[in-house]
Amino acid sequence: MAISFNASKVSECENEIIPGLPYDLALECLIRVPFTSHPSLRLVSHLWKSTISNPCFYSIRQTSNKAENLLFLIQPLSPTKTNTEATVAETFDNKKKASSGGDSSSGTTPPLLLYNLNIYNLSCQKWTPLLGISTIPTFAQLVVLPTLRKLLLLGGWDPSTLEPVSRVVLIDLARGTWSDASPMPTPRSFFACAAVGPATVYVAGGHDARKNALRSADLYDVLSDQWHSLPPMSQERDECHALSFDDKFWVVSGYGTESQGRFRPDAEIFDPEKRAWITVNGLWPYPANSPKSTAVVKVDGRSRWWHVLGGQIMDYQWQENQWKGVNMGRLPEWVTGLLSSSSSVCLVDMGDGKIFVMGNAENTCGAQQRVLMLERVTQDNVKTGINWRCQHLFTSPTFFGFPFSTSHLRI
Repeated sequence: MAISFNASKVSECENEIIPGLPYDLALECLIRVPFTSHPSLRLVSHLWKSTISNPCFYSIRQTSNKAENLLFLIQPLSPTKTNTEATVAETFDNKKKASSGGDSSSGTTPPLLLYNLNIYNLSCQKWTPLLGISTIPTFAQLVVLPTLRKLLLLGGWDPSTLEPVSRVVLIDLARGTWSDASPMPTPRSFFACAAVGPATVYVAGGHDARKNALRSADLYDVLSDQWHSLPPMSQERDECHALSFDDKFWVVSGYGTESQGRFRPDAEIFDPEKRAWITVNGLWPYPANSPKSTAVVKVDGRSRWWHVLGGQIMDYQWQENQWKGVNMGRLPEWVTGLLSSSSSVCLVDMGDGKIFVMGNAENTCGAQQRVLMLERVTQDNVKTGINWRCQHLFTSPTFFGFPFSTSHLRI
């Protein structure tokens, strides 16, 4: 079936996109090229660049069922050579000694915590680094804006000083460009961050340069490139987790300055109409576990909140205000071993019933089994409930680093 732009012509010579082919047929060829190869396509000619940068091009990919599921991950550049936790601990110890007048020299220079923005293309099962961006702040947060086809990188640490930064980077995926946006009003790291609506991003909590937990929160309007201050939360929340649920911004758990590592059981929800925070008690009953190993997952058209714990996926029952185990069906032992032994687990809803899972801990099954895809399969026999198809995602050690922040986009 022939397809064409429902907008003005991108060129007076649109029948010359590919010499010898009609415009519609040439366009059908281009929409089949994987997204990670689009940077190369833009270099072919000005006409190819303008065609691929046109928003209608990606609308056609969607309507023609040629869109791809992409997972964006903030990962260490050299996970096999850098012990991130040891480096962070040593750096904070040195800062503490220096502030108290002691000797901050440890005898060795900690390696830089260099991070990169990588892409996993589920459609063609390929890992690719997103090149061209200047140094990415360590532990930066990543937020996707599906309607605008843009990504935001926010906050984190300066890789050389490990001081919190306020930098915000806006990445235009359709045009293949990036630029520095208006910085956050408050430099912060390990904060909650999520998009609510097509062009609004919230940030809250985290900690400052002296490791003091924060209550402050801000709102960023992507279209106007402006930040707006919000009322502070009722509690300090360092290492909190953000959810965009029911068109509201949720800040889950976290801990205060004096209670580092002991995660709070409650959450706060921002009500934009009342410009006030609402506290929800009993939402996170795991004081020793970070809420970052959770994700909002679409199940049978409804949003569910899932958490990986003790070798199984836990499902939060919103109406009953409690966590329950999801029937995972029969899984190979190496999968349950991964989920139960990993100190940290990354869980991302990739759509179409597929869940991306990545573990942080080594296990007896080998490093290549730390990354997998779970796919829900509905059985004809109702008694069997939900079963899962498990798939290894084999990749090079370059992409083994545990992702600090992830976002999914179908484009």
